Amino acid sequence: MPDFSVLEEYAQYLFIAFWICGCVFALGIFLHLALVKRDTEPLGTFLKSLGSFFGDAERTANSLNGLAASIAFISAVGVLKGAIAILSPFAWDKALAHADRILHFGRAPDEWLWFVVQSPFALRMLNIAYNFWFIVLIATVFTACTTRNDTKLRHQFLMSFMLIWTLGGFFLAMGLSSAGPCFYERLGLGGDFRPLMQALAAADRIYPIWALSTQDMLWSGYTGATNGSIGISAFPSMHVAMAVLFSLYATRRSRLAGILMWAFAGMIMVGSVVLGWHYAIDGYAGALISTMIWKACGYLQTRFAPGGVA
Repeated sequence: MPDFSVLEEYAQYLFIAFWICGCVFALGIFLHLALVKRDTEPLGTFLKSLGSFFGDAERTANSLNGLAASIAFISAVGVLKGAIAILSPFAWDKALAHADRILHFGRAPDEWLWFVVQSPFALRMLNIAYNFWFIVLIATVFTACTTRNDTKLRHQFLMSFMLIWTLGGFFLAMGLSSAGPCFYERLGLGGDFRPLMQALAAADRIYPIWALSTQDMLWSGYTGATNGSIGISAFPSMHVAMAVLFSLYATRRSRLAGILMWAFAGMIMVGSVVLGWHYAIDGYAGALISTMIWKACGYLQTRFAPGGVA
């Protein structure tokens, strides 16, 4: 069963974040109308723009079908992700850790990034970015669902989103089931990542490193100490896969948005390693899968989709 208490906690954080962002956005638009455009009735103009936005029939139609499909899909993914460790017990951690060392010239990726690991402030910032990923995910999916024009780009993103989670986040995760560096020693595989976890624990005494408490919560769910579990699955990194997908989509929407999202994807990749969530190869695989599926969906849209704006 999915851990609904965790989902509820994330929903609360997302609600607060959207409320704050919405208020800041509204205030920014109002000040722009009043101070930059010198509108004689900035409040009236702003309210009219809101009315036209939410009263648009095409946007409403897209929103209803897009959000309904996305919510149903995300709910199903929550159940499937929690089932991975049960249906396919962890068996690939040693192989993935070994592959990481081969790819990185005999050293684990976190060892190359030890200058980051030794900085509690850097770990704190990366942890904030890692958790902010959930807000970016919801915001990006929401944006694609509520787009007024039912474009090929909208379809390409939503198709890619669902295929990446299905093929990568479930089937590939089942085939190469692994828990990740943070659980390596708990699985009895040795102390290869003990220095990393000790460094995270030391940083946690200075700044809260939320990843540690989340990892403990997931492990408790996995071992049955608590009811329910969101699920543990390291390969491929869906954090990185989604961050790359967001970047590909944002680049098509806006050059500036694309630059910002690629920078964010880089932070997620580094954070996935130094916070102990993933082997670097998990992130490489996630990025590759995301890019391949994005390209394939783009080809299908160009080749077979009728009409629409690219």
